[in-house]
Amino acid sequence: MGKTALIVDDSRTARVVLQNMLETHDLQVDTAGSAESALGYLSENRPDIIFMDHEMPGMDGFEAVSAIKKNPATATIPIMMYTAQEGELYVGQARALGAVGVLPKEVEPVELSKVLESLRVIGEDAERREHYKAIEEESTSGEYPSLAKFDQDLGALIQELFDQQRAILRRDLRDSQAKIVARVADEIKLPEADDSDIKARWFERHRPAFSQLALALVAVFAVVFAWLYWQTEQSRRELQQQNDTLQRALDQLVFETEDLLQFQQQSDNYQQSLDSTRKAALSSIEWAANQKSQYSFDELPLGDFRLSVIAEMANQLAALDFSGLIRIEAHVGNFCMSASAAEGYTLAAVDLPALQCDQIGFAPNEAYELGSRQSVAFANFIDLADERNGGKIRYEIVSQGNSSPLLTYPATADGVPASAWNEIAASNNRVEISLYPDEN
Repeated sequence: MGKTALIVDDSRTARVVLQNMLETHDLQVDTAGSAESALGYLSENRPDIIFMDHEMPGMDGFEAVSAIKKNPATATIPIMMYTAQEGELYVGQARALGAVGVLPKEVEPVELSKVLESLRVIGEDAERREHYKAIEEESTSGEYPSLAKFDQDLGALIQELFDQQRAILRRDLRDSQAKIVARVADEIKLPEADDSDIKARWFERHRPAFSQLALALVAVFAVVFAWLYWQTEQSRRELQQQNDTLQRALDQLVFETEDLLQFQQQSDNYQQSLDSTRKAALSSIEWAANQKSQYSFDELPLGDFRLSVIAEMANQLAALDFSGLIRIEAHVGNFCMSASAAEGYTLAAVDLPALQCDQIGFAPNEAYELGSRQSVAFANFIDLADERNGGKIRYEIVSQGNSSPLLTYPATADGVPASAWNEIAASNNRVEISLYPDEN
């Protein structure tokens, strides 16, 4: 199933522009024209990401973000502010309320793709439990097709046994009659004489024998019938007992199946609640680790302060039995600098025009090296990670140099003071931490 994005903006044009870009990533896009409509939508739906405008009639974007994050059912949905607002102060306010970042209304498709990949909205497969869904559908219907078929098969088996027994009794009775008739025919030999008087006298002489024979046949038939009836009754009683036993076993199976389905439903509900709570906890830990992401011009990006943040984060993840990857990504700002023979490059004076800076930023290879700098304690902590947790928590250190600024620098330094330029560079001089749990 594809992933879903929700766009909340009172501007129809802005909604259409962003929707077209999102649909190129095979995302299902739903839209809302106000924060109130979005909250109503979220009461019945759970998108994978929300793009929230700031200024809207009625409830504004910040109020909507706060309401969504306070609701446990929606707290883990990532929210990206999609607005014309800008500035470090605004970004800080948005993140403090729970938004993962801010995108401008004129966002480029490449930048949007990076945001979706970083939030793992694209590039991952969804999974479902079709087997449990089939069990749930059977449970809610209150019917048991497999048990009904078993009952039908049992009835057919009993009927077949009765038919077989009836055929055997008929065959035995037919054979007994044939034997008796053959024996009588052998004992009675009619004379071949044509004289009717002789035949009459012969029959008259043997009349008592015929009477006795008839009585004997009747007695034999009565005995055979009684024996066959007794056999049939015994078979019927045995089959009835077997049927009662099977019925009791069937009733017990139905009872146990209902208990099993109820337990399975309770287990599924508990697991879903546990998964939601775990995701919310991981999201909170990641958010807290990025609250102080910036580092100063003359500070190591991966120094002792960053070590304290990572170590505390690792302890919290270990308490949650986390297994996965912690990605630590360092970025370097392009500062306006002055050069001196004694001190090398230092930050330019705040009142110095940016055009008079001796150098702005470093070459890409130099910026990459600066972003890779670590303190000895930080390097030792990363190297001993496997010994501490048996490889359950892994680390990936990445230096992006100055290739991915968070805030855009002015197109030209003309008329820009060094203080304003370096304020932007300070925001780009940062370390971002991301969590990637292992799939179970």
